[in-house]
Amino acid sequence: MDDQQARNQRTYAGIPRERIAWYPTIDAERCHPDQCQLNCIAWCQKGVYARDEGGRVVVAQPFACTVGDISCSFQCPLDAIGFPSKRDLRRMLKALREEHAPF
Repeated sequence: MDDQQARNQRTYAGIPRERIAWYPTIDAERCHPDQCQLNCIAWCQKGVYARDEGGRVVVAQPFACTVGDISCSFQCPLDAIGFPSKRDLRRMLKALREEHAPF
């Protein structure tokens, strides 16, 4: 099984992970890789974060992020990592569960 097939088979609560628009964002105004130890990259075991050609931190693998896990945001000393709210996540999952419910 190649990486693409593995990604296509990932689900969360029976919903294809790629349908769940829940992942971190980086606030470019706050993120200054030269002022931190890149804890977000080191902390995340799933490779969600990387550095781009300019050295900025980017969300390279958004759907590799574990739904509901915001622990990486606590690793950022500059408070540059954000996530959708828990309320938004609940709404999103409820709508997706209804859409993916068996008939």
